[in-house]
Amino acid sequence: MNSLSSILTVGSYLIVSVVMTALLPSALDISGVMAVGLGMNLFLLCGLVHIRIDAATEARSLQRKMNGLANGQISLQLEIDRAIRETGHLAEMFDALDLKSNREIVNEMRVLEGLLQRLAEKRDAPETPSQNAGVPGLMQAQRSAGDRRALKKPEVTLRALNEALEENRIDLYLQPIVSLPQRKVRFYEGYSRLRNIDGTLIEPAQYIGVAEAAGIVSTIDNFLLLRCVQLIRRLHVRNRGVVIFCNISAHSLRDQGFFPQFVDFMEQNKDLAGSMIFEFSQTTVEGNTALEWRQLARLAKQGYRFSMDNLSHLDIDLEELSSRHFAYIKVPASTLLTGMAEARSRFLSTDIKQAMRRFGIDLIAEKIEEEATVVGLLEYELDFGQGFLFGEPRRSRGPDELQATPLTPTKILSI
Repeated sequence: MNSLSSILTVGSYLIVSVVMTALLPSALDISGVMAVGLGMNLFLLCGLVHIRIDAATEARSLQRKMNGLANGQISLQLEIDRAIRETGHLAEMFDALDLKSNREIVNEMRVLEGLLQRLAEKRDAPETPSQNAGVPGLMQAQRSAGDRRALKKPEVTLRALNEALEENRIDLYLQPIVSLPQRKVRFYEGYSRLRNIDGTLIEPAQYIGVAEAAGIVSTIDNFLLLRCVQLIRRLHVRNRGVVIFCNISAHSLRDQGFFPQFVDFMEQNKDLAGSMIFEFSQTTVEGNTALEWRQLARLAKQGYRFSMDNLSHLDIDLEELSSRHFAYIKVPASTLLTGMAEARSRFLSTDIKQAMRRFGIDLIAEKIEEEATVVGLLEYELDFGQGFLFGEPRRSRGPDELQATPLTPTKILSI
């Protein structure tokens, strides 16, 4: 009890004792001295009873506090134990991540070392490119304004091209693929661009001929494939929804010194399967032998999907493509609008999307450069479009910009 309560209680005992001392002589016919004694005894008795009750109350209060402290100590110990377990779990995770990261770096360094070694070998023994190898997939982007200007520029020398590769002056450029009619960026397609020692851009039109003559087209392709893998892994830290179409040319697919090793590399990185679409030209797909299909089947088994572009005709077997895990087909917008008959199409423009959808394949209209083209395509209810109207390929600069607000058709986020 607090001091005021104790004072009031003792005062009440004293009043009761005084009153009884005054009343006892007349009530019991005893002397005043005896009445005073009885009153004092009563006062002392009440005081003792009060002290005993007060002590018991304090003891119970103290016991409750002690119980609370004991419970708190138990809870704290449980929290400490849980924190220790979580800390251990986090430590294991970081150890695993460090180990995985180290393995990834080692694997990438091995691939890069192999590419540089192959590049050095090509200097001494240029290979003659196959006549039916097809256009280099990683450099066959729709011609941008810069590409068109490059047609008037002189070709780079083989020495300049080799130096650009050896010094890793090869950049990844990205072009958006948008949803229609919303025009929101859904995917990106990757292209390669090289830089001179002074930083100026070497356009594909300037080095394709030199690269083909020297037999290093597949090497350039391979550098870009590795760059796509590195980029997507960095993006996974912040945004696992980014998907990049990565072209693979016939040069790379037929290169048995590289492609089987690349398949091994991608199998070790199967967590990237949802973020990479490997794209092949129709000529490349139709020229595949059982050997190439076996390599692609290994990729498909890990969850990787494929796309086909550069169609020269639409007399295609959708069921077979679907069975081989082709999930996208790119058809030029001009073909869809006016060239279906010339393309020997099995389908009408109005039902080609539904025909592909029945086999789990999405149609992408490509080479869209004018608004009028979009208006014409809307009649066919297409899902995706690609072309300069939505953005030209731009150099990637890092993953930070992916944190920006939703994309617009006039702005490509550089990854």
